Order: sequence, then C-alpha cells, then structure tokens
Amino acid sequence: MRFIIFTLLLLLGGSPVRAELSFMKDVAPLLQRRCAGCHGEKKSKGNYRLHTFEYLEKAVVPGKPEESDLYLLLVDEDPDSRMPQKDDAFSAAETGLIREWIAAGATFDGESPSKSFTAQAVPRTHPAPPATYRVPVPIMALAFSNAGTELAVAGHHEVTIWNPESGSLLRRLTGLPLRTHSVRWLPGDKQMLIGGGTAGEYGEVSLIDASTGERLVAFDTFEDLVLGVGIDKEGARVAAVSADKTVRAYDLESGERIWQSSVHSDQATSVSYSADNRFVISTSRDQTVKVLEASDGKLFTTYNGHRRNLGDYRGRFKVFAGCSDPESGLALSAGEGRAIRIWDPVKAKEENGTANDMEERFFKPGHTRYIAHKFTGAAFTLAVEAGMIYTAGRDGIVRSFEFASGNQRLELKGHNDWIYSLTPSRSTARLATGSHDGEVRVWDTTDGTLIQAFFAAPGG
Repeated sequence: MRFIIFTLLLLLGGSPVRAELSFMKDVAPLLQRRCAGCHGEKKSKGNYRLHTFEYLEKAVVPGKPEESDLYLLLVDEDPDSRMPQKDDAFSAAETGLIREWIAAGATFDGESPSKSFTAQAVPRTHPAPPATYRVPVPIMALAFSNAGTELAVAGHHEVTIWNPESGSLLRRLTGLPLRTHSVRWLPGDKQMLIGGGTAGEYGEVSLIDASTGERLVAFDTFEDLVLGVGIDKEGARVAAVSADKTVRAYDLESGERIWQSSVHSDQATSVSYSADNRFVISTSRDQTVKVLEASDGKLFTTYNGHRRNLGDYRGRFKVFAGCSDPESGLALSAGEGRAIRIWDPVKAKEENGTANDMEERFFKPGHTRYIAHKFTGAAFTLAVEAGMIYTAGRDGIVRSFEFASGNQRLELKGHNDWIYSLTPSRSTARLATGSHDGEVRVWDTTDGTLIQAFFAAPGG
C-alpha cells in the first residue's frame, strides 16, 4: 500500500523539480507550522526533533524520499504511525513538496544547521484576514496616529484603522502576522511599526505603509511572539522584545540589527527607550526590569522593585508593562501586585550595590515611589502622557493618576472583560482602551466621558 501511495504522489505531485524550491522558504515553515509543537526544542515525541537541520537530516536520505523517515511517516496509512498524530494529515500538495525537496537532494540553504529554523527564517508571507469576523478577537494593541485622527487596532492577520470619534472603519491593513501585540506610528503618520507573530512558533517586527499595509522593511524574525516595540526620541532606532526572552535593537533607516540581548529568564513583555535615549528598558515575567545601554545592549542594571521582601508592597511579581516619563526621565513599571513603580535607572544601579554591602542594603526602603492602582488583579498596560499616568488590566477598569502627586483623577468603567491595551492621544484629549472581548472604547481624558464604543470586528 505504501508503494501505491508513493506512486500516486509521483503522479499528482511529482512534477520536475522546481529550480526555485527553497528549504528555508518552502519546507521549513511547513515543518514549523505542523510539526514543531511535538517535535521541537522542548518536546521530542518518538525521539524526533525537527527544529534544526542537524536533527532533521537524521530522518532524511538525500535523493531518496521513499527511504526517508520524514516522508514515509507523513504518508503512512496507519493512523497510529502516520504523522502528525491526532491532527489532520498533510495534504497531497504538502507531502509532494517534502518529497520534491528530498528527491532534489535535500539541500539546506539556511544560515546554520545548528540554529533553529525560526531563528534564521525569512519573514513569512501571511494569509489574508477573514472578510468578516464571526467573533471579535482580543485587542492586544492599539495606537492613535500622531494627529489623533485615526486609531490603529490589532486584528487577525491585520491592523484595522478606525475613526475614533465616529467609530467607523476607515481601512484594513492586511497580510500581517496572526496576532499583532504592538503598533507604533512614525512621525508624519505615513508609516507604522508592528510587532507580533504566532505564539510559541514565530515572531516578526516590520515597518509597513500606514495607507496600504505593504511591508516596507522586515527587521527580524523571532522564535516566539514579539510582545513589544519601542522607538527612540529621534525616531532613528527601534527596540523589540519577544516571548523568546530576547531584547533586540535596530537602525530604522537601514533595518540592520544593532544588538541582541538575552538577559531575561522569562518572556520579555514590553520595551521603551528612556527619555534621554541612553537606555532601553525591558520588562519581563521573570519579575525584573532590565536597563540596557541603548548603544550596544550591555546590561546597565537590573531593577528589582517588583520582588521585595520588606515594605508595604513586598512580594514577587511578574512585570507586564513599562514606559518612561518624557518630562522627568523616570521609568514606570507595573504588573502583578498592587502598585505602579516609579524609579530612576541610575539610582537603581546605585542601590543594587555589591555583595559586600548586601546586608546593609537589605533593610533600606530605596528610592522607588509607589502609586497604588487599587486593582484586585494585575495591571497589563501602562502609559504616561502630559503629566498623567494611565493603567488598566484584569479588573476591566481604567484609572488615571497625576504623575506629580499620585492622586487618582479618573476611574473609567464600562468594559466587561480584561483590558490588554490602552493609548492616550498626544494631540487630542482622548484615551483608547481595548479588551479581551474585542471592544474598543474611546474616552475624553478631561472628564472621563465615553466618546465611542465599538467592536473592532469588520463585518461582524
């Protein structure tokens, strides 16, 4: 029977080998999408790993697909042996592609056989979004244009652009990653940076045309979702963080990577440049905030204010959001726990001291200023604009505080689900918030009046 299947595949998909067939462009993305979940770096069912070419080539006999385990396991008629198990079989076109590549010699055209396919992958070509949404998707990112007249909202393989005053859909920027977790408009509002990907599999940072969605520059690919993107004050450099734990920086004009840092031990959740462009500040689920030199990515210091053993806000807390105040130059961070932290990167380094004065420092309160946000759950998002701090999270409530005094100014209620994203407008007195159930709300920041509420689900 296996011979019959092989013969049929020869007839259906065994056309002469295409000159343009590429392992990294054609074969690796297919294996990542269909196989890496069970046969990757972290899991190796059946002792098969397919996340690097070093492992993959052990299951391949170049020029002989009918002798290669990789191919034979895909076309096996026994459901207990056929791969992938407990999932749909590869299509005839997909198995034909694998067979064609092996028959052509199983050539590897990547950077290194020992690096993961994702780490050296070319940027993917993404499918179009659904014409209409059956259900809204969680709003993981949104951003006002610099003029404040348009609101970009993350969707499914797209970013949608809305009129924040009327709630009307203006256009759809399509062909983007499955999920977008960060959107940043560039000065002039003609281009934007997006960061996103597919959880556990792929991440991407790209510069796109804000009118058409055309990808202008693909800065990099990551081994997991890109969760945050930041731009320096001059608009010359870009920083990105990923669930793969890395922090990276790029030159915006050339698209070249300047440096990469791997100082976090868990997902890096947000990133921003300090007000003076000296530092790149990244938050993480590892309960720390890392302060990196913006020029070369070297670690300047670690802010440990989210894991304290003493004081009113003691505990060990994951950090989900951070930003810098452009006026004072201080850093802000929030996540689990009951308070926003406001702190100075230079003073944080001084307070870290050395092992020689650890015992003496243990009982000192430190310079951090705390603003109790009064949420019962974690704060997922944080922003500061014009002397006001805005935060929201699991409670579905938005609160704003005066930066100088810490006094609460607004409490905005109306969302019925977790709030993942918020963005204040620099040009208008507006704040936009986005929740897990797909609802976007636009508020007046002077008095908290609700201006508009809509579900960012085209056609839904």
